[in-house]
Amino acid sequence: MIFMKTYLRLEIISCDRMGMVLDILKKVYVNNISIHSLEVFPNKVYVKVETLEEEGKKLHIIKNLLSINGVLKVQEIELLSYEKNERRLRAIIDAVQDGILAINHNGEVELFNNYCEKIFHIKKENIVGKNIKELLGFGGPIINLLKTGENYDNIEVFTKNAKNSFHYITSGRSVKDDKGKTIAAVASLKDIDEAIEMSNAITSKEEFVFKNIIGNSSSITKTKEICIAVAKSNSTILLRGESGTGKELFASAIHKLSARADKNFIAINCAALPDNLIESELFGYVKGSFTGATKNGKTGLFKAADNGTLFLDEIGELSLPLQAKLLRVLQEGTIRKIGSSVEEKVDVRIIAATNRNLEDMIKNNTFREDLYYRLNVIPIYIPSLRDRIEDISMLVNYFIKILNKQMGRNIKGAEMEFIEELVKFNWPGNIRELKNVVERAMNLCHGSFLKRENLIMDFQKTTNYEIDSKNHEFNFKLKDVVEAAEKKALISAIQNCKSCRNAAKALGVSHTTIINKLNKYGINFH
Repeated sequence: MIFMKTYLRLEIISCDRMGMVLDILKKVYVNNISIHSLEVFPNKVYVKVETLEEEGKKLHIIKNLLSINGVLKVQEIELLSYEKNERRLRAIIDAVQDGILAINHNGEVELFNNYCEKIFHIKKENIVGKNIKELLGFGGPIINLLKTGENYDNIEVFTKNAKNSFHYITSGRSVKDDKGKTIAAVASLKDIDEAIEMSNAITSKEEFVFKNIIGNSSSITKTKEICIAVAKSNSTILLRGESGTGKELFASAIHKLSARADKNFIAINCAALPDNLIESELFGYVKGSFTGATKNGKTGLFKAADNGTLFLDEIGELSLPLQAKLLRVLQEGTIRKIGSSVEEKVDVRIIAATNRNLEDMIKNNTFREDLYYRLNVIPIYIPSLRDRIEDISMLVNYFIKILNKQMGRNIKGAEMEFIEELVKFNWPGNIRELKNVVERAMNLCHGSFLKRENLIMDFQKTTNYEIDSKNHEFNFKLKDVVEAAEKKALISAIQNCKSCRNAAKALGVSHTTIINKLNKYGINFH
């Protein structure tokens, strides 16, 4: 029979006399029991000893201790004082939403909390006691901290081992002895995505409302700036752009930046309903106004959006009679419910959107010119995805993160070859199509990173940055092309050089520049 090692913890209350601790140790020693730890306080001694789980032996030890001159009381306790403090500290360390990593003077990991497990994808029992270089390789701020003793703050680290890549923010502190010699190092770490999310939570309102509009290309940045500039007014806005570019996201952002942000934002797709239903949805109706009308009537979206914002998507799909009714609302600021003769005042800001050429529709007498001018007070063009291809990597990473939660997956990113293929594509369906492609690839992926072979799309639809002679001002931006070329050079250098440092040397820039560029374009290197 194999006995499991257990511990007996005792609190010994005694008078304060010379030699008391020595007498206690002797009593334990004669019973051939190993002492694990000892704490001494005035009139109290705590011992933790190894013992078999036998009640008789336990009582025998207690009886021997009570026989010592000056011992007043002996009782079993659950934990020693230092154990309580240690476990309380470990619980706190595991509860904090930051990684806590500590190494001794030999570089061996002594502390590795739950958040560190999340960052490095490794259980603490598999790394504690091992050298930190097995986890981080030969670099890393905490290793340098152990050598130099120089503390550091908020350093961004992008590194990898044989299995994974890691991207985090870290601060470190040295632990020194009485002579000032560094004997250990402790670091706090925060996953880069969570750090960015926290930063967004405390940054400006503008950044917050655009958090779901991903990208930092010049074209999308300019569009955001225009939206910020016009949000505070009450002027009507017409969002122009192809299907799938995210016009409703921009409309919602404008509303959140406006003085109407605490009121309703209501959206309706004018192409989704027949004329009679759109009219009743927009203007409402009184009870009994037509067959099938509800007995209490209907308020209508204009009234529901009173003092707020009404987003009319696909405005080019409205029939001419409905266009006339909408024009009246814009001119008079009043609505009339179906079946009613009463005019009601409404204060609604209109944001309309279309992917159609309204100017051609006016020529063909399918869209009212007077309504066009009422809607087109502030036109904002939403760039297509092919005009902002440098945002593709960021969008892919964003969609992977969102879809991981929806699909119960743990895809960590996309390989460079995967991104290269996406950059070549023409994207007629824009952001919506890209999300579908990423979701399709995630369904086909059996590893941690999306690969080229996971793509299913028509690669014949490619773009080579040829200038469209009819539309070159909108589709061909020199800065966009330069950034796309820079991104392509980065991908090629990383792929061929196999490391950021070698890629920096090949491109004639610093290692830090390479890291910053990879982060800017959302390129995963693993």
